[in-house]
Amino acid sequence: MLTGLLSRSTGSARIFENDLFGQMSDVRRYMGVCPQHDVLFELLTPEEHLDIFYDFKGGDPARKEEELRSLIVDVGVAPDKKKPAGSLSGGNRRKLSVAIALCGNSRLVMLDEPTAGMDLSARRGLWDMLKNYRNDRIIILTTHYMDEADVLGDRIGIMAKGKVICLGSSLFLKNRYGAGYKLTMVKKFKQPNRKIQPYLETVFGPVEKLSEVSQEITFKIDYEQAAKFQDFFAEFDEQMLNLDILSYGISMTTLEEVFLKANADVEEKPAAKQDDLDNKDLFNERAEGVSRNSSI
Repeated sequence: MLTGLLSRSTGSARIFENDLFGQMSDVRRYMGVCPQHDVLFELLTPEEHLDIFYDFKGGDPARKEEELRSLIVDVGVAPDKKKPAGSLSGGNRRKLSVAIALCGNSRLVMLDEPTAGMDLSARRGLWDMLKNYRNDRIIILTTHYMDEADVLGDRIGIMAKGKVICLGSSLFLKNRYGAGYKLTMVKKFKQPNRKIQPYLETVFGPVEKLSEVSQEITFKIDYEQAAKFQDFFAEFDEQMLNLDILSYGISMTTLEEVFLKANADVEEKPAAKQDDLDNKDLFNERAEGVSRNSSI
């Protein structure tokens, strides 16, 4: 609907002082779209694709050659720029689709799973490229990769059952839905360790033991205790052998855990009150997310 391919059922949207639905022909002058499935001309090369779409989108002729040359290099298809699109690998076809969305006067860019089918190194390369190209643009990106959302998203929305259930920065969502920090330790012996939990509670107050399997034991530390970590680590390094601990590590809640927790909360809400609760949560979290994160 936001790209004009489907008619809206209800609602409104404005972008750069334009009515997104009432002035779609004007919006398309600065809109770039990378659909989920590549829409390419099999016989045209990457250079020819960008040359045509740059003109379609009304780009500045004086900047055309320089911009397209830079874009081909930055997106990573320079070695294949003379090859027909039909002979490109799946990853390079996605890169070309992203480049088409960005070329010209694209200030509003919509990317639908842009890194689908890419290997890990190519995906991370495209992330770096998108971070460099997001200045003076609004980029709306959908993804199933939680690490991708975490790396690229200034503002992240999570959907469940067709509704946006929360919206905010990565840090805000982790604070809102996260389980705190996980302190994982390797024990000296396989037997249950009776020393470590009382010690942790003298530092952090009540802590929850998440698991104790073989020589590994994991505790949850609340976010509010993060200020105590610096002193704790310095002391714990000296005490760990006396507590029968060989090594330890600490990790923060991941966005994947946030996603699962947010969806689980939706499942637990009474069906009769679902709409009211969704709207209340969305606007409360959006307001707090805006206050914590001023970037767009």
